[in-house]
Amino acid sequence: MINKKNFAVVGIVFSFILLFQSCKDPEITAAKAAVVTALNCSSATFSAAATGGTSYTATASVPYTGGNGVTYVAGSAVASSGVTGLTATLSAGTLTNGTGTASFVITGTPASAGTANFSIDLGGQSCMLALPVVASKASVATLTGTVAPATGTNGVAYMGTATISYTGGNGGTYDVSTASSTGVEGLTATLAAGTLANGSGSFIYTISGTPTSVGSAVFNLSLGGQTCTVSVVISASSTATAAKDTVVIVYAGTSATVSNAFQNDGVSVAVSGADVTVTSTNTTKEIVYLLSGTASKGSFKIYSEYKFNITMKGVSLTNSVGPAINIQSSKKATVNVVGINTLVDGATYATSKEDQKGTIFSEGQLSFAGSGTLNITGNNKHAIASDDYIFVSEAAIVIKSAVSDGIHANDYFAMDNGNLTITATGNGIEAEEGYVAINGGTIAINSVNDGITASYEGTDATITPYVQIKGGKITVTTTGDKGNAIKSEGYTSISTGDVITLTVSGKGSKGIKTGGDFTLTAGTVKITTSGAAYYDTADSDIAAPSGINCDKNLAIKGGNLTISSTGTGAKGITADGTATVSGGTTNISATGTKFTYNSSTTSEAKGFKSDGAFTITNGELNIAATDDGIKSETSITINNGSIVNITKSTEGIESKTITFEGGITNITSSNDGVNASMGTVTGGTETNDGSNVFINGGILIVTGSDGIDSNGNLTITGGTTIIGGPSSQPEEGVDVNGNFLVNGGFLISGGSNARMTKAMTASSTQVGMYITSSAQVATSSVLHIEDASGKDLVTFKPKNANYYFHFSSSNLTKGAQYKLYFGGSYTGGSFVGGSSGWGLYNGGTYSNSGATLKSTTTTSSSATVNTITF
Repeated sequence: MINKKNFAVVGIVFSFILLFQSCKDPEITAAKAAVVTALNCSSATFSAAATGGTSYTATASVPYTGGNGVTYVAGSAVASSGVTGLTATLSAGTLTNGTGTASFVITGTPASAGTANFSIDLGGQSCMLALPVVASKASVATLTGTVAPATGTNGVAYMGTATISYTGGNGGTYDVSTASSTGVEGLTATLAAGTLANGSGSFIYTISGTPTSVGSAVFNLSLGGQTCTVSVVISASSTATAAKDTVVIVYAGTSATVSNAFQNDGVSVAVSGADVTVTSTNTTKEIVYLLSGTASKGSFKIYSEYKFNITMKGVSLTNSVGPAINIQSSKKATVNVVGINTLVDGATYATSKEDQKGTIFSEGQLSFAGSGTLNITGNNKHAIASDDYIFVSEAAIVIKSAVSDGIHANDYFAMDNGNLTITATGNGIEAEEGYVAINGGTIAINSVNDGITASYEGTDATITPYVQIKGGKITVTTTGDKGNAIKSEGYTSISTGDVITLTVSGKGSKGIKTGGDFTLTAGTVKITTSGAAYYDTADSDIAAPSGINCDKNLAIKGGNLTISSTGTGAKGITADGTATVSGGTTNISATGTKFTYNSSTTSEAKGFKSDGAFTITNGELNIAATDDGIKSETSITINNGSIVNITKSTEGIESKTITFEGGITNITSSNDGVNASMGTVTGGTETNDGSNVFINGGILIVTGSDGIDSNGNLTITGGTTIIGGPSSQPEEGVDVNGNFLVNGGFLISGGSNARMTKAMTASSTQVGMYITSSAQVATSSVLHIEDASGKDLVTFKPKNANYYFHFSSSNLTKGAQYKLYFGGSYTGGSFVGGSSGWGLYNGGTYSNSGATLKSTTTTSSSATVNTITF
């Protein structure tokens, strides 16, 4: 017997278990995505041959390799190109572990002979499926048809024929033809191969299968260049009994029939025409409401005090005065999608005191599952809307259009699997007061405003808006001004193994806009912006497009990121906080022209800009920009393990403090390659402004009008610095306003004869040479320096024809003799750091044959800086 003390303990434990379970959120647990390593369309086989102008239904078997054994849902219909008139749809299935075959059902009527091409995908891979379509040998003038029997019963096997009469037959042969029913699905019409008569005649299709709903099973039968339509009327079964745990609702035109197994258990169903309203006070069972059939003026509305399930099985509802599905319950609704379903709402809703914000509207939580397809048209506002959260675990949802948002959740939106295709005039997916968490599946969005957004801008500290992508293939296209493919008022993180493709074209639009931190850990992210900058009078500022715009700190830890920004004033990446690159490969192209509102308000195409410190440690960064390659208002640090290639820029790297600790940095610029400055001074200045360039390690290869321009100081203590300066402009290889200290490392720099440069600062601790010549070293020639024993200290091929040089190396010593040559030849070896066509030779052999010995000089026995003139 349990005493009071034990009973209390049990009660506490039980309460704790309930509390723990209530805190769990299984809805956003990441489901393992289906993955293949290759999809082989070229080896696909087809169950039947296709003939132009002839009804066609067949299965394409497409081999794959590298399957991971995961179940996948049916795909959306993919329309054919080339030869039009066909669609291919992935059938649901389970991948094998390794090599297997996926099935795609192809239906329709090919418009002509040729090749029907389908862009199909599965498991993160895609390929082009090509179906040969032969020319028809048959030709007729007219087709008419009749069906016997003309009626069938829902859920009961049907067997019949369609007799098709024709005129104008040409005596040609025809192949097997197959057509699937539309409207009511489940039936197939098949014609055996045969030969037309010359003139009039007939042929017979055999129809068989089991109807899946009530309504009309329609066949569009094509042969010999003509088409006729026949149909079988499918009625509800008079002998069928209702499922014991299901309320069955069958729509038929302007009416609906109901089988209510819970009429004595708190469930009442009211029917007015084809408008069905359920009121449920049952709180003990998750009741299933099974919807099927077609209604041109119908709807489903529910009030429920307990969570419930809506199963859509071949239902088509159009409600011209309100939502097609109207859930006036705060309890969780699970929508199970089976077969092909269609929902359409009205452009104008009847007046109501209740919320009704979309084609599917729910006051409570809304969860989608199933292997079928749900087609939705939102004529009034949103296509799918919930005043709670929306979760997609599977199913294919096709939002053909939405006046406002495709999917709008008051709380969060989460997706683990399935397929979403959204076309919306507003946002694609919006979580108004919550977050967006995508763990798998496929999403394709075409929107005018934001594609995916966590939009909360309120003051409730308990709400953290964010966008988190851990899986899923995502494609977003936005076209509106200031539209964002992905936008979060909080942080944004991406750590997916799939591909994310973002395309924005509106003025001031952005690929990713985040009000908090941005983190990329894994995945392939491709961002294209083509919109231009413009002056936003509401903000009194320029709205400039960018690939990524981050209001706080940005971190790229892995993955492959590619950004192409072509619009006027467009940026690659901008961050208001710090920017850190520690892995992955990042490619940025920002090639738009400068946008000017007035002389003091402009926007230029920069590659990577941060207001805080910019640091790269490991990873690869490739930039081509019309203006700055990398700019930080604070500091820039390049560490060991990094690869930075700036192939086009006005100024390659610009900040107050620039530090090279390691890695390989290769910069091409039209102005300053490396520019340290505390800020712009009108008219320029030649005084030390306190900015700094530190070269402590790595390989730095830079070319520009000024290779390195420090308005403050330049200090070299290590690494290899190779500079290709101009040939004749009043610019330099090295231009330093303050101290120019070489205390270690290796330096070779060439520049013009403008003499705006100067030698290293006398307090430098490593021996160096400042060389000036009255004649240029041509780009086809070299500067070579060797010691008295003939040891090669430097062989340098200039980027441009140069007059002066800086050279310093740990191999230079005080009081030693050296020979300086112009010309000669170098065989073998390569350029240090992989520079192209110019730079520091290494690993080969120098020959002074044909060279000119310009100077034999002995370095100072006391000073470290030696000025050599010839």
